[in-house]
Amino acid sequence: MDMILCILLAIHVILSLVYPWDWFQTYGRIQEAIVRMVISLFLPLVGVVTMKLVDYFYEQNPYAQMDELYLDRGELTDELQLLRAVDSQQAAKTAPGVDVLQLENYDERRRMVMNTLRQSDTADYMDVLRRALVNEDRETSHYASVVIMDLQERMQRQLVAVERRLREDPDNPDALYALEEELYSIIRSEVIDENSLPRYYNRYIQVSDELLAQASPSAECFHRRIKVDLKTHDSTHAKETAERFLTSNPDSEDAVVDMINVCVQLNDRAGLDRLLDNLGSMPVVLTERSLQYIRYLRR
Repeated sequence: MDMILCILLAIHVILSLVYPWDWFQTYGRIQEAIVRMVISLFLPLVGVVTMKLVDYFYEQNPYAQMDELYLDRGELTDELQLLRAVDSQQAAKTAPGVDVLQLENYDERRRMVMNTLRQSDTADYMDVLRRALVNEDRETSHYASVVIMDLQERMQRQLVAVERRLREDPDNPDALYALEEELYSIIRSEVIDENSLPRYYNRYIQVSDELLAQASPSAECFHRRIKVDLKTHDSTHAKETAERFLTSNPDSEDAVVDMINVCVQLNDRAGLDRLLDNLGSMPVVLTERSLQYIRYLRR
């Protein structure tokens, strides 16, 4: 009799360990696998049957997670694994972020969102992060909101540091350029809440006007201001700035492309024809980036 009990106990323990391990291999969620193992061990046979029923109902509603029963906001998936450095060679072979958000494996979705924290410019991933915010997996949505808040805080800290530098050395032109560039970076990223964004636009335009009033503004300053003017539909100032940019930097391909964009937005066919006619006499080297527009416009 004792031998039979030992055999049954051994079978029970093996079953209680094999089942959660097999479940972990499928779903990859360590905390929930541990909970399933504990339940299976302390409820002989009944525990495994109960967990199988949970699996069945989980298949009926894949967006529900058992870990919500014991964690405040769902499972805290292996954070160290999520925050490991990205293998750039391997990342180049993986699907784009938007496609990853469609995968059935929630861990891949969460890992992709958290990996954006390790990129040199997280703002470049804002479109993916916004899509992740409305993802059906609540943990993916939560991670996306955490990444966006982290990005907002980093941008605010950088802006405060640049403004402090300008206050300490107001006559330093590099400090003013750094502030203009930082404000443009914030605007371009579209990370800031829409209600607060006008304040950054106004501050950027104020700093940009001060730079453009100088004798020789940088080409980047012209280029960024034209983009902001077009975005805010200040077409008149965009055209004035584009003409000045082209005059002061006739060898700049950005100046040519910006002038084309301004003429197209203003429906200024005459101005566009003048630009195309003068291109042959300008000292600018055009690449495929601008030639594709020029060929189309000439046709």
